[in-house]
Amino acid sequence: MTSFKYYVGASIDGFVADEAGDTHWLRPFRELAGFRGDMQEFFDSIGAVVIGGKTYETIVRDVSEGHLQWPFGTKPVWIFTHHELPTLPDTDLTFIRGEISFWSRDIAKSAGAGDVWLVGGADLAGGFIQAGILDELTVITVPVFLGSGVNIFGRNAKAQLSELKIRELGDDIFASSYAIS
Repeated sequence: MTSFKYYVGASIDGFVADEAGDTHWLRPFRELAGFRGDMQEFFDSIGAVVIGGKTYETIVRDVSEGHLQWPFGTKPVWIFTHHELPTLPDTDLTFIRGEISFWSRDIAKSAGAGDVWLVGGADLAGGFIQAGILDELTVITVPVFLGSGVNIFGRNAKAQLSELKIRELGDDIFASSYAIS
């Protein structure tokens, strides 16, 4: 059965973006072997991707400026948005709006035998929690203290978590995975 998983990098104080909504502070850690290896193992289990409009815009900007290659390969990508957004050639994009619960079956079906990666943003992740659709949370905690910014879920989401596993990835980076009840 397909699971919906939120795999996200965060500062030691629980922020996924700084006050300006920027995540570039995380980029150097993504290049480290432990983080890359864990990320690749996770990515190999994914069949489809869900992104919020703001996160998608940031990725498209970074791709267009040559700072990043399209990170999702040929996997289907579903973008929740209320705005017209640019497309990218040779990508499988579906722009949607509406209730998360309405789209969750179509998204899961598009993942085939894989799971669904909820990339972010934090508000969208909170919406998946509130809709009772998010199955698993993995937080990659890096040794940075931001002091403020966007927290992991971005809204008043509440959920009971059960530990699945905690792993050290080296370079003072930890991956903590939880089932969401």
